[in-house]
This record gives sequence, C-alpha cells and structure tokens, in this order.
Amino acid sequence: MGNTTLNCQGQTSTFIIKFMDNIARSVLRDKIKSLKATYFQDGLDKIFLVIYEDRFTRIKQKHDQGSDGIIDNNTIIAAYAPENYSLSDFKKKVGSDYKSYEENWIKTHPCWMVVTNLELLSSMQKYVDGLKSNSKTLCIEGIVELIRKQTWSKINLIFQSLDIPAHYLSNDVVGTVIEDLINVSDNETKIAPYQKPIYIEEKAEINLSDEEYDAFIDEYEEFLQLFSLMKNIIQNQEPKSIQALRTKIRNTFNSTKGEFSSRLNTTCEILASQKYNDDYYMYHMRAVLFYFFEQCLFGKRTSEEKRV
Repeated sequence: MGNTTLNCQGQTSTFIIKFMDNIARSVLRDKIKSLKATYFQDGLDKIFLVIYEDRFTRIKQKHDQGSDGIIDNNTIIAAYAPENYSLSDFKKKVGSDYKSYEENWIKTHPCWMVVTNLELLSSMQKYVDGLKSNSKTLCIEGIVELIRKQTWSKINLIFQSLDIPAHYLSNDVVGTVIEDLINVSDNETKIAPYQKPIYIEEKAEINLSDEEYDAFIDEYEEFLQLFSLMKNIIQNQEPKSIQALRTKIRNTFNSTKGEFSSRLNTTCEILASQKYNDDYYMYHMRAVLFYFFEQCLFGKRTSEEKRV
C-alpha cells in the first residue's frame, strides 16, 4: 500500500488517499520551490528515498556522470532548480545533463526524466521532447501530486525530512480518519450522542489493569492536544453521520473479545482496514477512539455514568 510505480511514460499507479488542505499543500509547495541548485537535489533525494525506498538510488553530486538519481534501475533523473530561471540557462543545463546521460547511461537505463521545482512551461517541455522523444518532465505540481498519493506515514516522513512542522498534517489526517469511519458506518442506525463530561482517571481504573493504567493515561494525555481539533471536525459533520459513526465504533468494539486493551487494539485494526500498516494514520485512528472512549461510547461505565 502506498507504493508508487513510475514507468517510461511517467505514469504512476498507487493507493490514493485524501491528502492536504490548501494550507498544507501551499507550505509543501513553497518549501520545495525554495530549494535551489544542489539543495534541491538533496531535497529530492530525501523525497524519493521515502517514496521509492530501495528502488531509488542516490548518486553523489560530484560524480554523477549526468545522473541526479535512478528510479527502478531504469530511469535517470536530471534535476534543475536555478537561482534565477531563463530558457537559455535551462537549455544549457538540461542539454549538458542529457549529453552525459547519452554517454554514460542510455544503453543500460532507457528512461530519462527532468525534474524541476519550477512551473512547467511549453518551451521547456518542447526542448526536452526534442532531446529524447519518450523523455518526461516532473515539475513542482507533479512533485506535490506524487507526494499526495503516498500513505500518511510516508507523507509525514517527507514533511519531517524537509523540516516542515507536523501540525500542518494534523487537521487532514484526523479529518480523513473521521470521514473514513463515517463512510463505512451503518447510516440507518442512530444513537443519541452522550454530552456529559467524565473523569478519565476513574473510567480508566475500572477498564484497565493496574499494570496498564499508567501507560493508558500517558497516551490519553498525549492525545488531548488533538481533542479540540476532533471536536471542531465532528461538529461540522451531519448529525446522522456522527450517529452512524458512533454506532460503528461501539458495535465494532462490542464484537471483540478479551481484556479492554486488547479489544481497543483490535477495534483500531478493524476500523483502519487497509490502512492498518500506515503508522501515522493508525496513531490518529487511536486518538479518535480515545476521544470517544472519554465520551463513554464503549467500555465499562462509572457509577455516575450509569445514572445518566
């Protein structure tokens, strides 16, 4: 899941997920555009190493022989991110890279791709096409789109590698978790939302063993920073969708067996479905479950709750 395949025609296939509001996309785009010359190649290496893993080969900049990286052992990359763009400079740099590619790589690596953090102009594309008929270009929007198609864990790693604060992703991933849960819910079943606040320590005590209690409370306190965000997102959903969401979570938990911690883990895995291996997504799925546990949706109730 989340693996991206690039062929000679520049097409990609992947498991696509919803990603990035306008702010997060803009921050990512601006960060990549700010990288110039060798700093862009270094940033591109970090991005491609996350996306392609061992299918990307990093080439030392001083001994590249016309290659700024290799994808799938068949596509040679030529990176271009000047301090100031001009078509003549583009032709000089890219033309030189292609000459080196012809001399050193074309017999063993049939695909060639120019990657730039600029907007793609028709004059640039025409020049690249003139060098090699089946060559491709990847511009700033293409790079952002390629990142968008990755799993949340990979997106988070890319943000980290580019020194972009993680909070830019929080709104998107929490919103996606809630939206995913709503989409798989039974919309015919309704349950009145529980509004009364409770003391989490007391509720945790009756649901967890002494050995599990401290770790649970620590995790809960870590998730607290996301609860106000969740509340805002949930309040903007249709009431019937939230009712169905609550029913889905409660019914899933009630279908599990074992001790509370084990049942919580199993519930998280079931609800995450195909995104189970996406650690960043799973972290926020678990945070959502903690949020609803606090609202008495599942688990043993305190004596005060039973009277409500």
